[in-house]
Formats: sequence, structure tokens, C-alpha cells
Amino acid sequence: MLNILLIEDEEINRITLAKLLTHAGHEVQTAKDGDEGMVLVKEGDWDVVLTDLRLPGVNGMEILKESRRRYPRTPVLMMTAYATVKNAVECLKLGAFNYLTKPFEQSELFHHLEHIEEIKNLGDQNESLRSELAELKISPKVVGESDVMRTLLDKVKMVSGSDHAILIQGASGTGKELIANTIQGLSKRSEKPFIKVNCSALNETLFESEMFGHEKGAFTGAVGRTIGRFERASGGTIFLDDIDDLSMGLQTKLLRVLQEGEIERVGGDRVIKINVRIIAATKVDLKEKVERKDFREDFYYRLNVVKLQIPELIERPSDIPLLIDFFLKQEFKGKSASPELVEHLSGLTWPGNIRELHHVIQQMAVFSQSELLGMDHLPDAYGEPRNTGSTRFDRYDDLKDTSLNEKVNAFEKRILIQALKEHDNNQKKVADFLKIPRTTLRSKLEKYDLGSDE
Repeated sequence: MLNILLIEDEEINRITLAKLLTHAGHEVQTAKDGDEGMVLVKEGDWDVVLTDLRLPGVNGMEILKESRRRYPRTPVLMMTAYATVKNAVECLKLGAFNYLTKPFEQSELFHHLEHIEEIKNLGDQNESLRSELAELKISPKVVGESDVMRTLLDKVKMVSGSDHAILIQGASGTGKELIANTIQGLSKRSEKPFIKVNCSALNETLFESEMFGHEKGAFTGAVGRTIGRFERASGGTIFLDDIDDLSMGLQTKLLRVLQEGEIERVGGDRVIKINVRIIAATKVDLKEKVERKDFREDFYYRLNVVKLQIPELIERPSDIPLLIDFFLKQEFKGKSASPELVEHLSGLTWPGNIRELHHVIQQMAVFSQSELLGMDHLPDAYGEPRNTGSTRFDRYDDLKDTSLNEKVNAFEKRILIQALKEHDNNQKKVADFLKIPRTTLRSKLEKYDLGSDE
């Protein structure tokens, strides 16, 4: 049901439309001219404004402008018996949801209203989810209501209260750091230090000084005592991002800290006990690095007490409209995306995941003067769907720094995801489609944490 403001100066049309809309279950307030309509626009936040273009007093174009200025997210449907291309283009440029030429079919009007209701319901669901997440102290930046995201958040809530080490695994751009932030916010250490370490940027030579600290005179340039990151995090949590980039030597040095719960500053002779919870993140499968002898097995098991697998965006397409809405509300208030654009973006594969989607939305919003983003604002590279019936990997360069085995696994996982999606998670159909035994399929689903239930 929608709360509709109908502005129509022709009495018969106004009464007929009002009865039609009321009979369909909507609430309707009418105005007989532009002046009365403008007053009602200013007084209320409507779900839809349905207005004629030519009106006594204030015209429909001014109604459109005022509505968009006061309530930029309220859709405005324009009606006119004097349709011209110029009028239509001008209305759409000013942000009208669409343009109806009189006389129009009832089905055409209801088609637009159904679209608007879908968008409204999506927004309501998003706000409801945000309220639930806020009550749980989950970051409002965690956006998603898909089954895989709800399952992940359930796991996050379960493990956050413990002090066990957590390994977060997920492709680049899936939001691993955001999940780490959420775990910290829900933990009993939430008021304690939360120290983040980018392992890919750690200096081999200065590693011990940075992580464990040093005493005055420990080396040239050590003009005073420095407290390392582990000591600063004591009582709280340390987040080791891109743990897969650590060299074997640095893994060995960190392993002792995890095993003994103590450190020594460089140049010092005192053992310092620390109480730190470890959260680590990896963009690759560490178990495979262990099998290739590229990662210490004992260090891996110290980190992998609890494992959280972050889904790729292709696994949660129903969350894409929510993410688009979130990005626009967060950074570009007043701008919105057309239903056609949202549908199109929801059909792309997004190998760069949430980070890539965020970048595209930013690019479109920055370069668009319109409050309504549409298909004509899309960057050229995103103009055509990339998952129309077959699995494609348009961003092979995203895997350029990985091994052949990791590339094969990444592609295999995406094939499985696409096959599950196309066959409604029916494992028998998926196995037949991929021409593999169902036992093999179950094994692969378990390997990639895609679920093994029928």
C-alpha cells in the first residue's frame, strides 16, 4: 500500500483515478489545482506524488521541483495530455520517476506503482535490518539480508564473546576488515585497544621493533623506549590483515607470541606477558599454502581456531540493491538509482566485490548532475551484463599475484556459485550440469564453504 498525493485539475479524471487507486488498496489525498497541491507537497512526506503537468496556479513542473527539493527520495509521476519529447526530457532531467501520456492504460499506471512499492519495501527492509543490527551493536556498515550474510552474522555473534583466535577468509573487496571491526564491537574487549596491522606492509628488518617494541639504545636511532603494537594491544585485540603475505621468518616470530603469550622488547632482557586476542584475515586459502609449504602448519592451526568465510558478492546478489542504496545515502544524499540501473547492476558478476561496486557508484554519482542515476550514467565497462547464462571471469588480473592452484580454485568456486544459482541450489541438477558425481560436488561445496545441505 502506498500513500499517494494526486494532483489533477480535471474533476472527472481526479475522481476516477482516486477511486481506482483506493480500490487497489492505496491511500489517496487529492488536490484540485497546483496551489493546493503545493501546500500538500510541503506538508507531507508522500510515498508517491502523481501530478498533472498543466495545472491552474502552480504548474506540475514546479510541483516536481519542490517535491524533489524537500523529499528527494519521493517518486514523482507526471501526467499530461500534451506530451512532447521536450517536456518528457525536461521532467526526467528534473528527477521525475516517469512520464504518463493521457489517456493511459490502468496497467501502465499500476506497473509504475508496483515498481515504486518494490523500492519502498526494499528500503523498509533495509531500515528494519539496520535497527536489528544496531540493537546487536553490529556496525551499520554491515549491509545485507541474504541468507549467506545472515548466516555469517549469526556466526559472528556466536564467536565474538570468546577469546579464541579467529581467521577471516575472503576474496579482496568482500569486507574482511569490516567483519573484524564488528567482532571487536561485540566482544567483551570492545572498550579495550584494537590495533590493526597490515602484514603486507611490514618491514622485515624492523618487524620486531614495530611489533614488540625496543629499548633506548637497542640500535642506531633508538633514542628512546618504544612500545610495540602487541604491548599497546594488551587487554584488547590485534587484527593481522593479509596474514598470507607474511614471510616464513616472520611467521616463526609471531608463532612464539601466540604460543607463549609473551614478548621481549628489542634490546631488553625482560619478558613481558601480554593478553591479546588475535583476529587474522587472509585473501587466499591458507590450508593450500600450508600444503605447498608456503605457510607454517603450526602457525596456521594457531590462527584457525575459528574460521569465518566471507561470501563474494556474486553469492549474495539480493544484497546489491541494499548496498547501492547504502552507498548513495552515506556519501551522496539526494541521489538515488533508477530501478533499471539497480536491476542491471544486480546482474553483474563483480569480481572486485563490494569495493568494485562502491567505486562504480562513487564514479557515477560524482560525474552525474542528475539526482536520479540511470543507465546512461554507467561507465563503459559496465554497460553489458557479465553473467548472462555462462560464467565469465572478466577480471583475471585480480588473480595475477596468486599461484596457478589458487587461480584454478577461484575459478572453480565461481563456477560452482553460478551453477548453484542457476539451478536453485538443487545439488542433483548441479552435479548433472557439471557432469560430476554428487559425492564430488558435496566435497567441493564443503571445501569452499558453500554449504552441503540439500
